[in-house]
Amino acid sequence: MGKLFKICDLGLRFTFFLFGELRIIGFENIPKNKSFITVSNHLSIIDPALCASAVGKESKFLAKKELFRFPFNIFLKFYGAFPLNRGKINLAAINWAKDQLNSQDNSLLIFPEGTRSKNLKLQKGFNGAALIAIDTESIILPISISGSEKCTHFLQFLFPKMSVNIKIGEPFMINSLPLVKDKKLYENITGEIMQRISNLLPEKYKNGDIEDIKQFKHTRNI
Repeated sequence: MGKLFKICDLGLRFTFFLFGELRIIGFENIPKNKSFITVSNHLSIIDPALCASAVGKESKFLAKKELFRFPFNIFLKFYGAFPLNRGKINLAAINWAKDQLNSQDNSLLIFPEGTRSKNLKLQKGFNGAALIAIDTESIILPISISGSEKCTHFLQFLFPKMSVNIKIGEPFMINSLPLVKDKKLYENITGEIMQRISNLLPEKYKNGDIEDIKQFKHTRNI
């Protein structure tokens, strides 16, 4: 864990202590001495910092390249971000993400929704997390965030007048894969990933328009 991350994380927790409230439950679910993919719903610009603080690791994550402007690019690099050209196939970003998981005791943070939810409800996920998890045979750690939507500007990192709740779910892996993998399979796996996030969310943040998955076919707890 880098010294800069430790300083940033300590500062984040201190400002929440002074001005807001940060509650995290489920620490016992964090895999020890292993790299894994963290997946979470996405409400605010502060979510990457909150997820990194929750898992206690310098989480690496992909962020849209438009955010990499001074002075925000400095903050993003502190938190291990890599610029992503959204809407295009970005092999450099995918290979970078895989490299992070090849390192020992690392965390790769992915927001499967691809962007912040405009109505706070969990949106349908993209298949990127499933693709990377399958290719790297990685553990996946689901997280839910609620309350962070009140942070709309980077300056609010210094005065986070909000109450944020984070739940860390049980880690799982993808299994029961057929020899032939197609788009439908990846969509089904992504659906299970999103369901595991949804199961951790308060009712207010769940999406009633997305059908619940009652039984997981392609993922199992570890």
